[in-house]
Amino acid sequence: MILNKDINPEHSLYFIGSLIISELTNSRNEKFDFLELYRGIQNSQTVSMNIFTLSLDWLYLNGVVDIDKGKIKKCF
Repeated sequence: MILNKDINPEHSLYFIGSLIISELTNSRNEKFDFLELYRGIQNSQTVSMNIFTLSLDWLYLNGVVDIDKGKIKKCF
């Protein structure tokens, strides 16, 4: 699942994770609500809620994002 063997790399956790990082970096907001971040990603790429959640979990486990009072923020 992390590295997708399909011919559609846009469904891999790496690709969706990069979209999440891009949204967190390029936005004026420092903290995001879960659904607000999901909608921001949906503007650039159609992503299922499951893949988005898995990608967000993967970024959290790697220390890239953190949750502060229910809001998602980047750690770098």
